[in-house]
This record gives sequence, structure tokens and C-alpha cells, in this order.
Amino acid sequence: MAFLPRAFLLLLLAVVCIQLSGAVADGPDRCWCLNGVTKYVPREEIEEFSIFPKKSKCGNVEIILTLKPVNKASKAVQRCLSPDKKQGSNLQLCWSRYRHFIISLAFFNQ
Repeated sequence: MAFLPRAFLLLLLAVVCIQLSGAVADGPDRCWCLNGVTKYVPREEIEEFSIFPKKSKCGNVEIILTLKPVNKASKAVQRCLSPDKKQGSNLQLCWSRYRHFIISLAFFNQ
């Protein structure tokens, strides 16, 4: 019967580890945009973007743009975009609409 409590403890430990790894993978645990932010980037230069909300270790909304490589030999560059400027506000609005759309799709497809 000693096997059952051990198995339960191992299962509990595995669940906690999975939850913690998900929290770490969720986004940066510190501010990434410390060295300044870009005010505007032309849309055709943006490959993708990520928006990180305010967190306990970073009190700022951060928008991180991945820019298209200049040529095939160069790497993609990341830049921070100011969330307070017009382009930053537009990207946040776009992201919010997209999230609500995905949530509504998941709700109606149940």
C-alpha cells in the first residue's frame, strides 16, 4: 500500500512541473524593452509581432516586432515598439480582436 502515496506524490510533482514550465514559456519574466522603443516601423517590414501584457516583474505592456530579413543571408531582427504610439495602439487593438475571435470560435465549436 506504500506504492499508492508514492505514485500520487510523483503525479502531483509532475503536474506542478508542467504548470511551472508553462508559466515560464508564456513570455519573458523581465522587461525586454529596456534600451528604448521604436515609434514606427513600416508594415511591409514586419514579419510578426508579440504582445506581452503587464506582469509582476515588468510593469509595462511590451510589443516586440520581428522584422523581415533584409536578404537571405541575414537573420530576422527584433525591435520593441512603443505601446503608447498610434502603431502600437493599433497592433494592440488588432491582437484583442483576434483573441476574441479565436475564443468565440472555440466556444461555438464545442
